[in-house]
Amino acid sequence: MTALDESAAAVTAAEFRQAMSNFATGVTVVTSLDAGGEPVGTTASAITSLSLDPPLVLVCFDRSSRTLGAVLRHGAFVINVLAAPQQHLSANFARRGPAADWAGVRHRPGPTGSPRLDGVLAVLECTVRDSFAGGDHEIVIGRVHDVETSGPDAAPLLHWRGSYTSIG
Repeated sequence: MTALDESAAAVTAAEFRQAMSNFATGVTVVTSLDAGGEPVGTTASAITSLSLDPPLVLVCFDRSSRTLGAVLRHGAFVINVLAAPQQHLSANFARRGPAADWAGVRHRPGPTGSPRLDGVLAVLECTVRDSFAGGDHEIVIGRVHDVETSGPDAAPLLHWRGSYTSIG
């Protein structure tokens, strides 16, 4: 077998996005605190468990993300796993440009001070263990220190083929 030549015809961003849209992902909001102690957050589907021992997660942030800067400065973040009825939270925190609107978003600080959104399916409170360049994104490895799974008895919010969906 031979490796593909890097100079061979490349997959376009549109082709790659289309192919990856067939992979259903859960929807989360990753939250932290900015330099002024104000809450920040971004919608993220590029997260995964990385290790059970120690408990590690991987989160990918667009390099221009305001939340990425806050996470790296604060050294901590929370992954809030959204339920199917929480599309409004996903849309609020998916904004490009202006910061998400926190008015009316019920939340409370976790042990690191990072905001935990009320009514989500699960919360994972993390500290930053490492970060790496990953193309146009930054890959952040977080050490999970606390979890909460007392969310509603609801299906998870999923993203598939460019739209929200749910199980069932």
